[in-house]
Amino acid sequence: MLQLKKIFVIFFLSLSLGSCERSQVKDVYYVKYEVESSYSLTGGRLNVDISNENGNLLLVIYPNQPFETTIGPVGKGFKAFLKVTKQGWDGVSPETRLRLILRILVSKNNGPFALKELNGSDFPRATAEAEYILE
Repeated sequence: MLQLKKIFVIFFLSLSLGSCERSQVKDVYYVKYEVESSYSLTGGRLNVDISNENGNLLLVIYPNQPFETTIGPVGKGFKAFLKVTKQGWDGVSPETRLRLILRILVSKNNGPFALKELNGSDFPRATAEAEYILE
């Protein structure tokens, strides 16, 4: 009987220690940025600014071609940021031909990606941005 009590004590101690170790494991996140654009003219380029695990990354993409990229791993509290601007836009002139849809999706601990931020519009625009802080 004493032997059985010792086994139960050891078993429960190992369970409690094991759960403490698991609770200290930090969550790992991956961020996927997506850009959809439609532009009624040929040519043109879009400047894309994204935040990644090393700071910011500046890219150039073409309109009418879907774009996505995934960064990570990053930790809780990371500020995911995505900004797209028509190359050559003066910051004042109205845009009448470019439509932009931006998405930020997040995967936690290798789970499926979930949409966290959407910036879409039916109206043309030369710039758009989205941001999300990982919780």
